[in-house]
Amino acid sequence: MVDCARRRQRGFTLVELMVAIVVSIFLVGGLLMMVQSTRNAFGNQTLLGQLQDNERLAMSFLTSVIESTGYFPDPVNNTGASLMPANATFVAPGQAVFGTFAAAAPGDSVSIRFAAAAGDVNSFNCLGLTNAAAATDVFTNTFSVNAQNQLQCTATSQLGTFAPRTVALVTGVANLKILYGIKRSAIDTGSCADTYLNANQMLVADWSGVCSVSVAITFANPIPPQNPPTITIRRVIATMSAAGVNS
Repeated sequence: MVDCARRRQRGFTLVELMVAIVVSIFLVGGLLMMVQSTRNAFGNQTLLGQLQDNERLAMSFLTSVIESTGYFPDPVNNTGASLMPANATFVAPGQAVFGTFAAAAPGDSVSIRFAAAAGDVNSFNCLGLTNAAAATDVFTNTFSVNAQNQLQCTATSQLGTFAPRTVALVTGVANLKILYGIKRSAIDTGSCADTYLNANQMLVADWSGVCSVSVAITFANPIPPQNPPTITIRRVIATMSAAGVNS
């Protein structure tokens, strides 16, 4: 009876314990790999969402300002030349767009100006400000990319209703390329632009005839292994001064 009881109480052998430990290690390792994979996927989704938000925000800022190029209120009593005189940036009266070209990153800059009537709550500059003056004011907005890879905008007021300010709009921008649509052919093609040029290729007279602007923004890819290393989005934006109607 004693021998039978001893046999029933016999525990695991050392080999059995080692096998159980090895199996447990593999199971725990597999579980940790699944957890890490889930964390990486969640992190990549977060980075992708942030990139898409930055792309939408950057293009939204650029589009809303560039579309307003050359706008001015009350065309019966006003003209672009009278409201927007020549200055250091815009060499011709009424000229509403100007840019600079750089072959290397972070790329080009573009300056846009338009007029806003007193109390006009629908005309915003790139700071999100409207005209708080008692008279028609002219906003100038300059977009560029700084050394910190931020798309930034500098806004000024012709009447000085606010101090010139530069604000960073979005991060992760590697390059900004701008092309200007003008019409060089005398043949009517049904389009206001038949040629797209960078700022270095533009003649002085061309700046007053820009009817559309092609914008290409390149973002650094935040998702490892960064393949491709950059992502570029493009849009062609019609300017109100040439493709729209002042009202």
